[in-house]
Amino acid sequence: MTQARIIVCGAGGFLGSHICQHFVQQGHVVAAVGRSPKMPTAAGSGNLAFFAQMNLPDGALSQILKDFSPDVLIYCAGTASVPQSFQAPHTDFQNSVESCAFTLETLREYPKDCHFVFLSSAALYGNSNQLPIDEFAAISPVSPYGYHKQICEILIEEYANLYGMQTAILRIFSAYGERLKRQVIHDLCQKLFDPHLEQIELYGTGQESRDFIHASDVATAIDCIIRSGVTGVYNVGSGQQTSISELAQILSRLSNRQKHYRFNQQIRSGDPVNVEADITKLKRLGFTPSVTLVEGLQKYLSWFTSEKGYS
Repeated sequence: MTQARIIVCGAGGFLGSHICQHFVQQGHVVAAVGRSPKMPTAAGSGNLAFFAQMNLPDGALSQILKDFSPDVLIYCAGTASVPQSFQAPHTDFQNSVESCAFTLETLREYPKDCHFVFLSSAALYGNSNQLPIDEFAAISPVSPYGYHKQICEILIEEYANLYGMQTAILRIFSAYGERLKRQVIHDLCQKLFDPHLEQIELYGTGQESRDFIHASDVATAIDCIIRSGVTGVYNVGSGQQTSISELAQILSRLSNRQKHYRFNQQIRSGDPVNVEADITKLKRLGFTPSVTLVEGLQKYLSWFTSEKGYS
């Protein structure tokens, strides 16, 4: 792919910062848009054209499109927490659906063809009775977060079919990596390094599984989509499931911190039981995950211990 002009909405977040970092390093010209007051330093400078702080929907996005003239808009803004979506479903709807709809409408009025790449979620599949889960599996979300991602996908289909927009949807499975400050890996690390905890309590039975994919591989998957110029829906995962019990054991070994784990046998609302992505469709575009789970967890632990000041 020749040098492209890329806008990343949600650039100040966990995945957004990794995506900016990837495309800057690949020599593309990147404009970053996000709620954070500044870009994470890890995103680098290089060809980063500018960082615009805004909370979508914001009419200033239209002027950015006109001034920057992007070839691609990567949308990774919005919400990222299943538990919070249960606590405040309307807020989740506003920050997810309304901001996505606004961006699509703003892009529709933009005269130049622009590839719209949307980061969706495997939460749409809910408790699938199919493993591995391919893109044709039934959509059956079990959380407000999942339902709102589904609505976003329907909106994207509307704009693609009725207005001819070039759109691609990436259903991300369990993304993790440096700068992630939520979800099971961060929670486990917090508890492993807490000197006051001798026993770690976790939800479920330990046999629940997730398909973990490192953030740098998510960025590579997006790169494959953009290079291929494809549209449609693609799963983004490692193609392998790992039980939470096994995850805990790996983190204990890598951190050299052995603690007793107790699983409380309770399944949280919105948590699927077993998850594994079928990434055959994405592999046909040349995608292969490059970061193993052990390598990714080692990177995460290095970042976590540095961030928290642990030796």
